[in-house]
Amino acid sequence: MNIKSINIAPSQLCFDIKVREMCKSCKRYGTKASCPPYVESVEYYKKLLSTYKHGILYYKEFKVDDRSQWRKLGSSSSLEIHNHLLKVRKDLIQQGHYFVVVFGAGSCKMCAKCTFPCHQPDKSIQPLEGTGVDIFKLLKGLNIPFTFPIKDSFLRVGVVLYD
Repeated sequence: MNIKSINIAPSQLCFDIKVREMCKSCKRYGTKASCPPYVESVEYYKKLLSTYKHGILYYKEFKVDDRSQWRKLGSSSSLEIHNHLLKVRKDLIQQGHYFVVVFGAGSCKMCAKCTFPCHQPDKSIQPLEGTGVDIFKLLKGLNIPFTFPIKDSFLRVGVVLYD
């Protein structure tokens, strides 16, 4: 299955401080330069992201056929969306869109070990959850089906905003 997309208005992004709080339960919390606590506040992103004119949500469903491959699938699926978002950002900039920002699925996985500050900021993507966006609420509002808790499949999601 290919990566799907749907146009969104930046005003459709739903922010909730509880989403950002959940980052503290991630095993990568405090280890990634593009994740909390090293990124701006939910209030900052709520104000900033609403200023963009256009948005696209990208998503792909991944089947979990073999639970023993869960960790590998988690990393490869995140990287697939990540690379797609980088290509979209590059394409939009080449089309003349000056302001383009992308947010990915989970923590950045570009480097084996993260450095502070990031030494590849042009390739690093911040997780959408780290901004405080309630992805479940966004998906429900767009009528995109997903299962939680994860059983046999999961979605990877990314968002591109631009003017």
